[in-house]
Amino acid sequence: MTSRRGYRKIINIPTGYLDVIPVGTRLFPTLYQFENALRLAVDKHLTVCYGNWWEDKLKFDLPDIYNYAEGVKQQHSKMPWIGDSARVTTLPLHNITLGQLGQIVEYYKSDCIPQLFSSLDFFTGHMRLIKLVRNLYSHMFPCLTSQDAKLARNEIITLCASLKSKI
Repeated sequence: MTSRRGYRKIINIPTGYLDVIPVGTRLFPTLYQFENALRLAVDKHLTVCYGNWWEDKLKFDLPDIYNYAEGVKQQHSKMPWIGDSARVTTLPLHNITLGQLGQIVEYYKSDCIPQLFSSLDFFTGHMRLIKLVRNLYSHMFPCLTSQDAKLARNEIITLCASLKSKI
């Protein structure tokens, strides 16, 4: 069965859910690039600061995040097709949420500000909007509007400008 927008329906859900697929389709590549760029930049920067920062620092400084990532890693070990590939190596940061990634930047602000972002308020302000729209996209998809996606893309582009030379 195909929707009136041309998307193949895999289950009979209300049309309102299908109508916003184009919005999410435009937003996802930008969000995907940003989340991965942020993970890579934070890992690279904190590695320069501390060496094996994940095990030597984060494990003790932010044990809830460390333990969360370990739990995800254990879940992934039961699915061997998830993880390292011929293209990329999986980092522990790939096993945490965007919110937890923001907590790491905030916790290590003396190392990350202004080296990664001009100020903590600059980072947290833009992240707040990005996370809001990301959650609309991921969890309450029918609520997402084209304006929401445009706002998120603009916020992402702003933060990416700070990260371009950091990866």
